[in-house]
Order: sequence, then C-alpha cells, then structure tokens
Amino acid sequence: MLTSHRIPSHRADGSAVYFRGVRVAPKVAAATGGAVVAAGLSVAGAGTASAEQTVWDKVAQCESSGNWSINTGNGYYGGLQFSASTWKYFGGTAYAASADKATKAEQIAVAQRTLAAQGPGAWPTCGQRAGLTKANGGADANAQPGTSSSSGSTSGGTSAPSTSGKLVVDGKFGPATTRALEGWIGVSQNGSLSTSDIKALQKKVGATADGKIGADTTAKLRAAIGQKSNGAWDFRTNSSTVKALQKYLNGGGSAPSTPTGGTSAPSASTGSLVVDGKFGPATTRALEGWIGVSQNGSLSTSDIKALQKKVGATADGKIGADTTAKLRAAIGQKSNGAWDFRTNYATVKALQEYLNG
Repeated sequence: MLTSHRIPSHRADGSAVYFRGVRVAPKVAAATGGAVVAAGLSVAGAGTASAEQTVWDKVAQCESSGNWSINTGNGYYGGLQFSASTWKYFGGTAYAASADKATKAEQIAVAQRTLAAQGPGAWPTCGQRAGLTKANGGADANAQPGTSSSSGSTSGGTSAPSTSGKLVVDGKFGPATTRALEGWIGVSQNGSLSTSDIKALQKKVGATADGKIGADTTAKLRAAIGQKSNGAWDFRTNSSTVKALQKYLNGGGSAPSTPTGGTSAPSASTGSLVVDGKFGPATTRALEGWIGVSQNGSLSTSDIKALQKKVGATADGKIGADTTAKLRAAIGQKSNGAWDFRTNYATVKALQEYLNG
C-alpha cells in the first residue's frame, strides 16, 4: 500500500518499485491522495517533436517497456504509468477515462503539465535514467496534445463554409474558433491564444487572471456561455465545451444587438450606448444581448440568473454584492464594494463602455 509521500515508478519489466522521501507539492498531494505518478505528454508548439521522439519515449521505455496502452491491473496506466488520481488532476479525463485509453500525444501533454508542477522528480527513477528535465520534457502547465488539421483549412474548428462566415461546430479548437474567441474577449484576432489573451478571457468570465487555463477558467467560461461545469480541465481540448462555445460565438457572443444608450442613444450610424452611468432600458437591452436572452429592456429574474451564470456568480436570480463584483471582474474592473450594479454609477459607466467595445 502506498503511503502519502511515496511516488510509484515502474522498471522496464513492469515490477513496481517505491521510493521514500520524495516530496510532493502540497496542492497536488492533496488532490491525489499523496500518491503522484508523472505522466508523459506530447508537447504542443516548439520542441514537440524532440520531446516526443526522445525523452518521453525513454521514460516510457523504462516505465512500461514503451507500451502506451498498457493496463496490467496494478493501478497505473499507459506508457508513463499514471495513477487514476493524477490523470484526473492534470486534466487527462478530458481525453480518456484512464491514460491507457488516451493517445501517446495526450499522455505526453498531461505529463508536461505534471512536469511543470512537480519537476523530473515525479519520475524518480525513470526520469533520471532518461535524463528528463523541465526543458527537454517541455514542461508546460497548459500543454496540449499535438493536433493535425486538414491542409488549407482556415476556419471553424478546422474548416468553415465559405458563405455563412460562421464557425463549423465540430468541437475542435482551431485557429478560426480561436480568432472568434479573441474577438469576443476584445483582443487581437491572430488565431493564437497567448498568455495575455488568456488573462483577458479570465477577466471576462470572472476567473483568476493568471494566464493559465485550468479547471476554474474552464468552469467559468462554461458558465459564461450558459453551460454547467463538467469537470473539464482545459476547454480547448474538451469537445463538448468547444462545441458549446462555437454555437455561442455563432449566435453573436458578446455583441449587443441594440444600438442604444443608458436612457437614450446616439444616431444609428454610431451604434453605441450613451455612457452616462444610468441603467435605463437601452443599457438593459444591450446587457440582455450580451448574456443571450430576449432583449425587452426589463431585467427579469431569469435574465439575472443568465447574467449570473455568465459571470460565474451563484445563479439565484438576486442581484447582490457577489453578482456585482463578478460582473465588474468580467468587464475588467476591480470590486468596489457596490451591492447592486444597476444603481452604482461607476459600474454602469464601465459596463456601458464595455458593451460599446
């Protein structure tokens, strides 16, 4: 039986060996019950080929004789011998229920996340034998499996119709979906989600703006597009979340459809709200458009619940300090202690400016 600070590893012949005195990061240890097994991941981006063809293959050769689909019934799975808890903690269940059922690239991606959190010591014997380091293993808390797309595709997950201008709802987070998401969060639409883009997304949905995608960011994004949390670690690799996001973005996303202001609107040529700090029918309609409900200029209980889901607040239909704080975070503002955003001049002005953008 494993104790809390033992990390299992496997020799090439598959016989389990336990190592004492290996420290496990407290957060990871708590999540995994103290027994952490590092896993191999395929690296997305620069260095992927070298990581896949050299160091992770060496680790896998030592751990499982290079069998990426191995399941001997010893409680550890796949080429890099993940425990079920470690596989889940680092987002592996977004790909498969256990590591042995995932692809080599997916296992390497989860391993890179593990490597970023724990370092090569997560594989105390095989990592050392393989010469594993954070650098040559591609340590990355946001590592993604290598993806292939059809040559010449330019939109949707991997492709899009040429006439509609809408995303293909295929559950694949390709360059076109990335660009559409970038447009929704108001950053440069270059088809590549940078750390600063991720921070902007996190601010929009009310997650901690640390530039790292994880379970919290994915749950907050799902709430923002009207979906319940499904436990996914990274929305980019979760097909159901990407499909929901593509449908949401096809429906207009955050773009308000009414060219009106707080209580009045400028001419139709500008299509902008009057930034007057007054939460009138026009601002209400623009907010309703942003949250994806009927734009009737009156914020109902169901509308408030939709707003709360979008910004990551408790969906109880009652506006209070938490809802206002989460809304302010979603539009890039710090909490100012206001109870009801509708009567807070500074918040309404910031909201109007945000909706105009």
